[in-house]
Amino acid sequence: MDPAIAPQFPISIASLSLGRAPHHDLAEKIHAASAAGFQGIELYYEDIELHAKQSSDGSFEENILKSAQVFKDLCDECNLKVIVLQPFTNYDGLLDPAEHAQQIDKIKLWFKIAKVVGTDLILVTSNFFSEGTTGDDDRIVADLLEIVELGEKENPPVRFAYEAISWGARKNTWQQTWKIVKKANRPNLGLCLDTFHIVARTWADVTRESGVRPNANKALAADLKECAAEVPLDKIFLVQLSDAERLHKPLDADHEWYSPDYPPDMIWSRNARIFPYETDRNGYFPIEKIVRSWVNDWGYRGWMSYELYHRDLYDPSPSVPQEFAERGMKSWGTMVQRLELDKIGSETR
Repeated sequence: MDPAIAPQFPISIASLSLGRAPHHDLAEKIHAASAAGFQGIELYYEDIELHAKQSSDGSFEENILKSAQVFKDLCDECNLKVIVLQPFTNYDGLLDPAEHAQQIDKIKLWFKIAKVVGTDLILVTSNFFSEGTTGDDDRIVADLLEIVELGEKENPPVRFAYEAISWGARKNTWQQTWKIVKKANRPNLGLCLDTFHIVARTWADVTRESGVRPNANKALAADLKECAAEVPLDKIFLVQLSDAERLHKPLDADHEWYSPDYPPDMIWSRNARIFPYETDRNGYFPIEKIVRSWVNDWGYRGWMSYELYHRDLYDPSPSVPQEFAERGMKSWGTMVQRLELDKIGSETR
C-alpha cells in the first residue's frame, strides 16, 4: 500500500485503534502502523500499563517507565512520532479531596511517562460521572489550572488538550470545554476536537431509528461556523477523526448492546466507531464536510489522528493490527484525494 502524504497534515493513529492491549502485542501494533504509512501514534495508557502490571520486579512506577521506554524505542525504530499520551479521565470537578489528590499523583507520573516517550501533550477528557463531581465552571477551571501550572514547570513544559466527551456528565460540547479553556487562559491549555463527539451532539442520534437528529445538517453547519469564529487555531492542540456505524435499530432498551449503566453514546462509541468513508461498514457521519470546513474555512493545519474503539479490536486474531492499520490508511488516502489535502500549502486564514 502506498501511503497518502499531505505535507501540512501528518497522519497518526491511536495505539488502541490497532487492537486492545490484553489481546495484541505492542510491537505488532507499532510495526503495523509504520508499515501502513502512519507518521505518528497516540499512546493509549492501557498499552504500557498492562506490560507494567505483568512485571513482578520493581515498583509499578519503575515498571511503567520501563514499559514507556520500550514503547518509545519501538516508535523510534519504526520512525513514528508519539503525538499525545491519553486519556487522563475523570479528573475535572471531583468533590472528594482524596480522589483529587490521587489524580494529582497520577498526573505527576504521567509527566514522567510523557518525557520518556517524547511527547509534550496529554489529553484530558471531560468527566464521565455526575456522582461525586460538580459542573461549576470556576471549580473546573481551578482543577485544570492546577495540572496546567504543574505542567508548565516540567522540562519541556507539558501541554494539555481538553476534550468534551459526548456523554460527559458535566461538559459534553466543545462550547463548554472552550469556555473553560478560555477562562483558564494558559498557553499550554487548549482543545481536542473529536469528530465522533461533535457529530454525536449535533447531527447523529443513536437512539433514533434514522440515526440522525431533526435539522441535523443545519445544526452541524451552525456548529462549524461558530467554532471557526470563536476558537483561535493555536488553541486546537489535537484533532481526532472517526466515523461510526449506523445501527440497524435504535440503541434503546431493546438493543442487544443496551445497558442501563452506560449512556447510549458511550456504548455506541465503544462498539462501533470506524474509519471515515467506510460506507461498506455502515459509516454515515458527514466527516468530509467537517474536515473540509476545518481546513478550508477555518484554516487548520497540523496533525490529524484516527481514534476509534470497536468491538473487533478485542478479537485476538493476529491479523487485527495490520487490518486496522491498512483500513485506516485507505481511509486517509481517500480523504487526501477527495479534499486535495496534498495540494494545500501552509498558509492559514
